[in-house]
Amino acid sequence: MDSLAGKTALVTGGARGIGAAIVTKLASEGAHVAFNYMSNHDAAQELVAKVVAAGGQAFAVQADVSDGTAVASLMAQCDAVFGSSPSLDILVNNAGIGSNGQDATLKSGSEELFDAMMRVNVKGPYLVTQQALPRLRANGRIVNIGSISGRVSQHFAAAYAMSKRALQSLTLSTATVVGKRGITCNLIAPGAVATDFIAELRARPGFDETNARMVPMGRMGQPDDIAGAVMMLCRPEAGWVTGNIIEATGGLAL
Repeated sequence: MDSLAGKTALVTGGARGIGAAIVTKLASEGAHVAFNYMSNHDAAQELVAKVVAAGGQAFAVQADVSDGTAVASLMAQCDAVFGSSPSLDILVNNAGIGSNGQDATLKSGSEELFDAMMRVNVKGPYLVTQQALPRLRANGRIVNIGSISGRVSQHFAAAYAMSKRALQSLTLSTATVVGKRGITCNLIAPGAVATDFIAELRARPGFDETNARMVPMGRMGQPDDIAGAVMMLCRPEAGWVTGNIIEATGGLAL
């Protein structure tokens, strides 16, 4: 079913993990998908080839979403393919970083790590959304990918949790700004998802088993679970759903 036939989409951080699943799902539903990547050129090109082989349309752009000039270049390359503004229907702010094995505790997390998380996880979606606004067509969709960390106490990852709380605030503000044009803005807050993003956590003995016990559905999330939630918000039927924080956790917080 090509429910997004004729639509265009931009997914940040789309080369791997949840982002790659979102790109694949949107393209499979008929959207022409642009996505950015930070440094993994090979993964990006492999994903483009996979989408094209399946009959979809996608292209990759290298860009640092925390740099305004790089974001402007990303948008210009989208304009070159999608056409003059407004020509964008869907924006998914997915790019983000975690601690990558570094000490991220409130007690001793470094200033450098804090700054990096705020640049990518907060400044990044702010800049991308800001530059996407004039390019979004009426009745478009904005979906931010946050985390359950934005709602719960996380002394071991305080800066990360702060960044995801900030993204919730951006979601609410954006929904107010774009509502009169029929554009929706929502946030998907995943629980633990089996990607490289949490490889360091999963390496701890018993992590997967403990997580499964805490989740009523009895398993860890998969990238396709989050892509499915994004797709739910991008369908035409979701046009009255906006300004919401939607948790995709398998029931973790119940």
